[in-house]
Amino acid sequence: MRPDNKLLDVIINLQARGFNHDFVIENEHIRCLQYNELISPDDFEILEMYHCGGSRDSEGDNLVYAIRLNNYQVDGILMSNYRSYIKGMSLRLWAKFNTVIKLKLSPTE
Repeated sequence: MRPDNKLLDVIINLQARGFNHDFVIENEHIRCLQYNELISPDDFEILEMYHCGGSRDSEGDNLVYAIRLNNYQVDGILMSNYRSYIKGMSLRLWAKFNTVIKLKLSPTE
């Protein structure tokens, strides 16, 4: 399967399961694009993470996160490539995403 097909499959699967909002990283927060609201790292959970890519340059490697807001019934998708992943991100937000990446990439016992 080509990397771009995997990315599309992940997004389609998440949307079919109700992850129908879009989020972007914005410094110390994530922003819900549909509501134009900033969300603090304490106010959302990362339920799933997918690595889609495998190309030779890191621009082609995408991280896709299934996000759930804690106080609302809002689920959505945040997508980032490795380069933009850390660019301009606060340490607190980076720590939240990095913990999920470490858990996902750790070998299971």
